[in-house]
Amino acid sequence: MKNHPKRGVRHLMLALAAMLGLGAGAHAERPLPDYPDRPIRMIVPFPAGGTTDIVARLAAKGVTTRWGQTVVIENKGGAGGMIGTAEGARAAPDGYTLVMGNNQTYSTNASLFAKPSFDIARGVTPVAMLTRTKHLLVVRKDSPIKTYQDLVAAGKRQNLNYGSPSVGSSSHIISDALQRAAGMQANHIPYRGSAPLMVDLLGGQIDFSTATYGSVAGYIRDGKLRALAITGEQRDAELPEVPTFTELGLTTLSLDSWVGLYGPAKLPENIARAWSDAVASVLKEPEVINTLKAAGFEVWFKPYDEMKTFHLEEIRRWAAEVKAGGISLD
Repeated sequence: MKNHPKRGVRHLMLALAAMLGLGAGAHAERPLPDYPDRPIRMIVPFPAGGTTDIVARLAAKGVTTRWGQTVVIENKGGAGGMIGTAEGARAAPDGYTLVMGNNQTYSTNASLFAKPSFDIARGVTPVAMLTRTKHLLVVRKDSPIKTYQDLVAAGKRQNLNYGSPSVGSSSHIISDALQRAAGMQANHIPYRGSAPLMVDLLGGQIDFSTATYGSVAGYIRDGKLRALAITGEQRDAELPEVPTFTELGLTTLSLDSWVGLYGPAKLPENIARAWSDAVASVLKEPEVINTLKAAGFEVWFKPYDEMKTFHLEEIRRWAAEVKAGGISLD
């Protein structure tokens, strides 16, 4: 059966729509005496249908059910997520505007833009981490490159071409870091999204890519792509034969993509904790876990108490690779 890059997203959205139509049956109750007393908006700084949007809608539905107050999704894409996140950062810190962002909006953008439109490090309140997805280094199945070592050897003999969904994407940053760490030469070919990238990778127009788990897992299972390495602390249970970058001696490449919840600076602590607790509860639901898994995500919850330290550390980690590669969105 012919594989289509957008098929997984379509199936996910259908499954999500069916799931959101089901009531959890839980008793709705305010987490605080006077909050919330009106609808809450959750900004997603990307178009509807993407992975961050899927996570946001799962969280919004779960919190709406628990609190008895509607959480409304507002998709505000543009400028690598800066438009939506900036609006969220400038909102009143009253708990009625939050942002479901990701590692691009709250980590890499801090160094990709010389002058971000708001202080990404200290101009927000990190509330909770929800999910993460690993990255896979992949080549087409019939490529003469069979292992990571083969890739390095080929890259030292000749200039290879690698693709990413866009300049400054996680895929771009990790692939650039890879070719620098391995001491090989590779040319970056940016695309307008994952779909055209996959067409050229499968067709042999580019040699390799570092892609998110959900975007390539189906191709690997169908025998159309070969995985050479994966991010993360340990090998993936679904792909046990694929070594981690750490195993290969590339410890700085253990960078994962994630989705997290943020509020404006000075968001009251009791409201931030209420959201953190509610999200933790939502992420325990089997339907939520299964939907996230189908999108290539794993539940990776971090509570409010851990988020500030995590947030600043992620900015530092991604900035090191962005600056070393001279990558910019200005």
